[in-house]
Amino acid sequence: MTKVSKTLLLSLATLLMTLSPLSYADQLLDKVVAVVDDQIILKSELDQKTVETLQQLRAKQIPVNDIHQLQAKVLDNLIMEILQKQRAEKLGLSVSDEEVNQQLVQIATQNKMSLMDLRNRLNMERPNGFIQLRNTVQEQLLIQKLREQEVIGRTLVTEDEINNYLQRNSLDTSRYEYHLRHLLITLPESATEAQRQAAKKQIDDLAQRIRNGESFSQLAVRYSKGSKALSGGDLGWLKNEQIPTFFSDTLATLKPGEVSPVISSPSGFHLIKLIDKRDVDSDMVTQYHLHRFIILSDNATQQTEVPMDIQQIVADTHTLQEFNALKQRFADIPEDVNANSDLGWKTLEQLPFELKERLSEISPNQVAAPIATDQGWILFFLEEERQYSATKANQRQEAINEIRMRKANETFEIWLRRLKDDAFIDIRI
Repeated sequence: MTKVSKTLLLSLATLLMTLSPLSYADQLLDKVVAVVDDQIILKSELDQKTVETLQQLRAKQIPVNDIHQLQAKVLDNLIMEILQKQRAEKLGLSVSDEEVNQQLVQIATQNKMSLMDLRNRLNMERPNGFIQLRNTVQEQLLIQKLREQEVIGRTLVTEDEINNYLQRNSLDTSRYEYHLRHLLITLPESATEAQRQAAKKQIDDLAQRIRNGESFSQLAVRYSKGSKALSGGDLGWLKNEQIPTFFSDTLATLKPGEVSPVISSPSGFHLIKLIDKRDVDSDMVTQYHLHRFIILSDNATQQTEVPMDIQQIVADTHTLQEFNALKQRFADIPEDVNANSDLGWKTLEQLPFELKERLSEISPNQVAAPIATDQGWILFFLEEERQYSATKANQRQEAINEIRMRKANETFEIWLRRLKDDAFIDIRI
């Protein structure tokens, strides 16, 4: 799944303090700026999204010189979001509340907050701030599911590719991740020679401007057609196996801070900038085998102390059998609330902030101190601990996942372009 980053949270928090609702006059002057199949985009929506994007870029210290050019890029992104959501709806894809909640917990954990602290902070900065973040997370998860089904899931991996991956990894003395920025000038399918020459001239001009000292990030915002253009072309941290093959040879020659020569691919012409690289050779980590049980309550977060009957459950539960017996004790709780209660093996990085602290206070066959949520009180039973080598386990499945992701990254931009080509789009500004 897509991980919603700390940057998203901080950017949203900044935006919530600066954005204001539309005035009555604004609403009266609202107009349609684009039609995408059977949906419309209003000027108010475009204006608000443009302000949000502008604030995000400023938070990353990426200046914007042409607001109209930025607005056009934002409109294109809104169109692509609509097309992807329409496609997801057509395929019957959806995102459950549980999936959204898990992502929100990860955001809170990344920011060293509890989920309640995150909600309170965002709501203080703007009414319904937490709901806005929740909606954003839900949309991103839906689009990620679509990408997994339409692109990643259809990407085939051969036995030779798996064996080559495993052989190469066995020879590596270290494993690196790369932080990249990306600038793409696309080509239409079946491009003419004149179109190729025009695109090549544009990317060459941009490469020269970067060599002359202009900001790669700013030029990516203004000119790139890549899916991460409005983030300054920031692709984040990628493992070597996730990087498109047509980048690999060039990347091997770059040092942090350097920009590649122009790279050609089926989707167009690219420039990449290596921001940094890091060794991620992993050591043994501790994993925890956990089970979860939720006791429903509509006011758990308002209570200053854990109810005595729940404290007693924590004190009296010493075996997994006793913990599982809670389902009979609380038979009035709907079965789906505590379905899939066996969470399997988790590292600390995969757990919510509140639970990390509690695990240090218990041993196997004990229940951690309850956690209050909007849904109720959550109990976690620690069945077992173990030391685990992430680099040696499940190597074959890791190979399949990594190769599939790399190949999917190579074709994603083409898939987006085809999605757009098949739609009816009427831009009115």
